[in-house]
Amino acid sequence: MAPEESSDKRVEDTRLLEGKGNFVDDLKLDNMAYLGLVRSPYAHARIVRIDFSRAKEMPDFIDGITGEDIKETTAPIFVVPGARETKRRQLAIGKSRFVGEPVAAFLSRTKYTVEDIIEAIEVEYEELAPIMSIEDSKKADVKIYEEWPDNISFQNGAKKGNAEGAISSSKNVIKARFGIKRQAGVPIEPRSYVAEYDKGEDLFTVEATTQRPHGIQNFVATELRVPPKKIHVIVKDVGGGFGTKGAQSYPEPILACILAKKTGYLVKATSTRSEDLFESAAGRDQFCEMELACDDGGKITGFSARLDANVGVSGSLSTSTRNSVQLLPEVYKIPNFDIQASCYLTNEAPLGPVRGAGRPEAAFFMERALDIMARQLSIDPIEFRRRNLIQPSEMPFDNGAGAVYDSGNFPLLLDKIAPSYIELCKWRDYENASKSHLVAGVGLCMEVEDTGAGLRESAKVSIDIDGKVNVVTGSSPHGQGLETSLAELCARELGVSLKEVIVRYGDTDLIPFSVGTFGSRSMSTGGSAVVDATRKLKEEIAKRAAAFMGVKPEDISIENGQIVKSQESRSQSAKTVLMDFKALVGRTGTLEVYSDYTLKGLPFASGAHACALTIDRESGKVRIHRYVVVDDCGRVVNSMIVDGQLHGGVIHGIGGSLFEEMVYTDQGQLLTTNFLDYTMPSAIEIPDQMDLIHVETPSPITLNGAKGVGESGTIAAYPCVFNALNDALCRAGVKTQLNLAPAFPEDVVRALSAIGR
Repeated sequence: MAPEESSDKRVEDTRLLEGKGNFVDDLKLDNMAYLGLVRSPYAHARIVRIDFSRAKEMPDFIDGITGEDIKETTAPIFVVPGARETKRRQLAIGKSRFVGEPVAAFLSRTKYTVEDIIEAIEVEYEELAPIMSIEDSKKADVKIYEEWPDNISFQNGAKKGNAEGAISSSKNVIKARFGIKRQAGVPIEPRSYVAEYDKGEDLFTVEATTQRPHGIQNFVATELRVPPKKIHVIVKDVGGGFGTKGAQSYPEPILACILAKKTGYLVKATSTRSEDLFESAAGRDQFCEMELACDDGGKITGFSARLDANVGVSGSLSTSTRNSVQLLPEVYKIPNFDIQASCYLTNEAPLGPVRGAGRPEAAFFMERALDIMARQLSIDPIEFRRRNLIQPSEMPFDNGAGAVYDSGNFPLLLDKIAPSYIELCKWRDYENASKSHLVAGVGLCMEVEDTGAGLRESAKVSIDIDGKVNVVTGSSPHGQGLETSLAELCARELGVSLKEVIVRYGDTDLIPFSVGTFGSRSMSTGGSAVVDATRKLKEEIAKRAAAFMGVKPEDISIENGQIVKSQESRSQSAKTVLMDFKALVGRTGTLEVYSDYTLKGLPFASGAHACALTIDRESGKVRIHRYVVVDDCGRVVNSMIVDGQLHGGVIHGIGGSLFEEMVYTDQGQLLTTNFLDYTMPSAIEIPDQMDLIHVETPSPITLNGAKGVGESGTIAAYPCVFNALNDALCRAGVKTQLNLAPAFPEDVVRALSAIGR
């Protein structure tokens, strides 16, 4: 079924393009002070002394605090259930554990003197040996937290059948090590907060750049040891998040609240780009040792996988291996497997979710292994995958690792991408025959992802005295076009135009509960809540109109924004327009309904990608010529927004495959502290051509049939690019493979130089 096209443009674009966005750092208010943080220059050090004496002599210095000052009045940093609690505070107490960790906080009257005051605060350290690798963390010669028996913060796994027996009895076994190194989320807008304390009401108001208004409320309330009702969070426009503004509890909002209450100032905290790279939750940093076994017919008989993640000093959600383990079997019917995962501490900043949060790693590990096996068996990559796919008739399908796929047509995805893949292979063969300085390669992969994380979301729909429809959503947009998508869902249910619907979000006073926006969940879970609320509103409209007109509610329908009475007779049926929404509200009072909706399970999106690229034999530079996506995000609500999400997601994954890495020295110094050192793809590096093909397998779990799309492009791009890259290297005569992302030009040159060795 072709996606339903919208005749309306995105409702939020004009305001943003005209520079009328409302971002936290735009706030300039009276009685505002600026939060400054003194950060540790050492990866691991005891804090001997903190001295504010010189700073107090500066005219712009207002007040300052250390970890010792707040340890009795605050709780440790919030940690999700299942992970070990670190008991670390938002200001280091006793010792610092990563470069950039805050050790003191203060207020300045102007933002221009913050750096001067930082230099004036004297901190004496006793440097300690840092742990900077998973291997050293495993030895546990040094412990990040002395009270722990080891440096493991979280472990999980999954077993099905007899993986050991399947591998030992198979003649076709491949062994490989894969990994994606640490990468930043780098949204265009750094994190920013403004905190105010109302002494009379004993109420904190926090304006924040976050993906989760109620999440921030929970973090601040928990760590300040106050009831959530004492924290009012407001979120306006947010310039991107990619997960970095979603799950982590950061020091700025809590410290801003403490100092706002202590001094009476409004406190503003905006990260510099370097601070953002130092402290905002980075992602990936996960590695996999895998054995994969097949029979002679190309059927996978089993695999074993050991996943290790470097989670830094651990944070609020340093458990991305949960997603990796759950999705490692991918779209394939695998009878036997054994997956074990461990998250290890190092003296790096806390790991957290970045676009995909463990899902790109799972796709990368499995899809690379499949390509290696297909090449060993001399089976076409499409055919090899086809022999192992879960079939539509088997849905819902329990993959044995913790995921139950609600729906999907994986063979159809391959069918749809096969013509493009064949065309790309012909192009590759022509390029390799005609251009000696370039080597061309083609890659293929599949992906599956859960898209309803959290299962529960809220929405409120009302009609005001002017007849306008108002939607309040618990989901919180940060660039995805969510205002448009949710307005479309409501408008279609009510039969009104998009301009008649106003979407509001990002205020904990507007709606009592929300989970927020992450994990491709806003259309699946948030959208279902909006549909549920709108349907409840339609029922209330029918009930009120029927009571007012003296008819039965079942005789009332809503068509094109009008309340209609249906009349049936033996000879004909007729419809009479009774009134519009404005008239009904004027006669019966305000209409408002609330939905606290919970999905009955997780919906799963899926896709197949193909990529054609060349590598320059001399420089090792990779150029992506064409990229093809076949995507199944369930029901497509707005194809323009879906396409934009896929474009952005693929480019994000290309960046992680070829350009982006957070680099630390052996002593824990972060070298990639700005965009001169941390490289992202620009318009020059994106694919010359990107083709998008939509497949719609509506989810039976969500009320709108949608599954979500925000992370799909990123998840698949890693294995797709690397499969193409290794195909090119193989055709150049390279016997070794590149299985560690990102692959920089020097890595490619090094591989090419090994030809013939």
